[in-house]
Formats: sequence, structure tokens, C-alpha cells
Amino acid sequence: MKRIPRESLTTALLMTFAAVLLTILVKTVDVQPLGVEGTNIGLASINTGFFAKYGHNETFLKISKVAGIICFATAGGFGVFFLVQLIQRKSLSNVDRNLSVLMLLYILTASLYLLFDKVLIINYRPVILDKGLESSYPSTHTMIAWVVMVSAVDQWNIYIKNETLKTVLTACSFLVLLVVIVTRLLAGVHWLTDIVAGVVFGDMLIAWYRYAAGRKH
Repeated sequence: MKRIPRESLTTALLMTFAAVLLTILVKTVDVQPLGVEGTNIGLASINTGFFAKYGHNETFLKISKVAGIICFATAGGFGVFFLVQLIQRKSLSNVDRNLSVLMLLYILTASLYLLFDKVLIINYRPVILDKGLESSYPSTHTMIAWVVMVSAVDQWNIYIKNETLKTVLTACSFLVLLVVIVTRLLAGVHWLTDIVAGVVFGDMLIAWYRYAAGRKH
């Protein structure tokens, strides 16, 4: 059995602590009713100051949605790859461990999305879009992009033997991730701390994935 590096567990625990701490700070520090329709927003001075400077931008919002589609398509591709292995090898235990853990990562990410979207609402978007008040923390768009694209790089390193192709796919993955983060931030549909939280929660999930898969962070 492959030995799991100790530093992988340390990283996962540290990222979990960071995610919890950030959430507590946003929920309790400098909370003011300065959000849309008078909703409370934590770390209000930082968040409202950033929003006042950059505002809302529909172009960046549209770009972020396109990049998001790429992320979902990538996750879907790995889902198909997992199913093909499962069918061919006729047992979950015979599927590559990293693929099985990857599917679990996707499930956990979706569960965290539902938790913050439906149950544990920390704050609301700084603008009203099509659905009225919407949960904004963390930026699940950012979190999902981080999870999918960073874990995709791990898959490229495992399955792609051609170094040039591997380099291109890795660069494209990080480019898409960067586009998502920057455009979601500048689109003005999230507070600054929502984007930061999306990165922190995304990296927390990646850290646990790498721990479970026996890969270094």
C-alpha cells in the first residue's frame, strides 16, 4: 500500500482551519447592514470598499460563465473516464484509486455547494441578479473551478505521457482557473471575501483529495 506523506495531512488540516477561521471572521467581524436590501455583510469596510471601486460588470460575468462551462465539461470528462474504467474492470475496487477519490472529491464539492447555498448562508451577493437575494459566500464558482482545474492537473500528470501535451493541458487548466477567479472578482457578483473563501475552500478540498489519494500537495 502506498504510504501517504505526512505533509499531505498537515496541509489538509491547515487548510481546513483556514476555511473555518475565515468563515468565523466574515460572520462576526465588522458586520454591517450595507449589503443589498440592507443585508448584513462581514468585514464590511474591506468588502464594500472593493465593490465601490470596481462595481458590477456584465462582460466579466459572461466571461466567467463561459470559463465555468469549461470547468464543468472537464469534470464531466473525468466522470466519463471513471465510468468507462468501472464498466471495463467490473468492480469499483479495480478502478484507479485516484479516479475513485476524484469522484468523491466532486461529491464533497457539490455537498459543500449545497450547504452554503441552501443551509448555511453567510452573506448575500452585492447585487441582485435574476433570482433575487442569493447566497454569496463562498464563491462556489471559484471553489468549483479551483477543485476541478487543480485536480485536473494531477490527472494530466498521471495519464498524459507526452510532455508537450501535458504542459499545454496544465497551462490551459491554470489559465481557465485564473480567468474564473479574476472575472468573478471583477464581475461584482461577489464580495472580495467570497472570492478569497472560494480559493481557500477549494484548496482545502484539494488538500483532502491529495491526502486520500496518497499524493503530495
